[in-house]
Amino acid sequence: MTTIDLSVKRRLQESVDEDKGKLIDLLSRLIRIPSDNPPGSTVEIAHFIKDYLEGWGFEPRLYEPNKGNVNVVASWGEGSPHLILNGHLDQFPAEVGEKWSVPPYSGEVKNGFVWGRGSGDMKGGLSSLIHCFCATSKQGLPGKLTLTCTSDEETGGRWGALWLLDNVPGITGDSVLSGEPSGGTVRIGEKGMIAFTVKTRGKPAHGSFAGYAGENAIMKMGRLLPEIEALRNITASLTPEEKVLTEELMKGYTAQFGHEAEGLAGVLTHVTVNIGIIRGGVKANIVPAECEVEVDMRVPIGVSPSQLKATLTERLRGIDLSASVDYSRHPSTILGATYSPPNSIITNVTRDNAKLVTGIEPFLSFTSGGTDCRFWRERGVPAVAYGPKVYAMGAADERVPVEDLASTAKVHMGMIVDFLTKKSK
Repeated sequence: MTTIDLSVKRRLQESVDEDKGKLIDLLSRLIRIPSDNPPGSTVEIAHFIKDYLEGWGFEPRLYEPNKGNVNVVASWGEGSPHLILNGHLDQFPAEVGEKWSVPPYSGEVKNGFVWGRGSGDMKGGLSSLIHCFCATSKQGLPGKLTLTCTSDEETGGRWGALWLLDNVPGITGDSVLSGEPSGGTVRIGEKGMIAFTVKTRGKPAHGSFAGYAGENAIMKMGRLLPEIEALRNITASLTPEEKVLTEELMKGYTAQFGHEAEGLAGVLTHVTVNIGIIRGGVKANIVPAECEVEVDMRVPIGVSPSQLKATLTERLRGIDLSASVDYSRHPSTILGATYSPPNSIITNVTRDNAKLVTGIEPFLSFTSGGTDCRFWRERGVPAVAYGPKVYAMGAADERVPVEDLASTAKVHMGMIVDFLTKKSK
């Protein structure tokens, strides 16, 4: 890296401290725009970002492939290298059955944190990406930078990142930086996902005839549930290289999420199964004719989705031939684990800048959840996530530390400069 490159990076990183108030304000303003999914509308927040970028002189494009699912795309520069900055606009619902100590859409700054639904997942990282996208545009850097603000990430990405990659030319890029919350680790990959619905069918009858007439679909489902849940006992079959990588990733996972539960990193070597929704019956005194459950399954390195699907079908049909499995709820989620090479350029510049800013050698890590990054990785494009630590993600009182937000922006600034200048030489 030349002296000019170093001075540009140093100046941009120093500007984060000078503009910290603007960065915090941007995050608070994003939090004040509800984008809960469900219902999943990103109309208001997408237009806010469009207006914000236009204030910097950009000409962002809006794409709405499905009513309410609005995506924002903006670019500066041209040619190669081409780096994609990716963040999603939708978030978990604020109503989760717990009381918030601060209003969930307040964006309040208190006790060293920015509070509110989406502050961590992922409006904190998104605000950093937007801030850095704008600031770096004035530095005369080589190559091209594209910002993609996507909808529908929390429900599979069909109308967000996946749709953009399938329909909008010029957003594949050479590498991707996501602002997903990584707790200061360099997240290079994620477990795969399979979303499915299981249905059982019975025969209705008056409830007073139960056990003598009719067939109870709920009772049939009750016999299937242990077999569905037992899929979690399937463990990964790892090559020696994958075993070494997984052991390192588990350390990073603990750094990200270890505060949630002891031994949580074990999820990276096992299938996880969450039976999240159950429906059945129409009235207490009628034998139910139908029952269905919605299931979320996460797949580690070393386990194939096709293997899991075949095992599930075999087990269910062995108990109840009327049982059916439907994978169409979120078709874009039927993927195995994806990860970027640990020594890719984007991985290395992330690690270098994280160490430079924080003074700590960051772990490589995975996530057990799903992100937009997988769609780029499926196309052979390295993608990493680096973002602030989040507290109470998906629960009441979600929040991110102010200092994490600032250090994340410094890392993002340095990464952009290093990637565009190193890869262009």
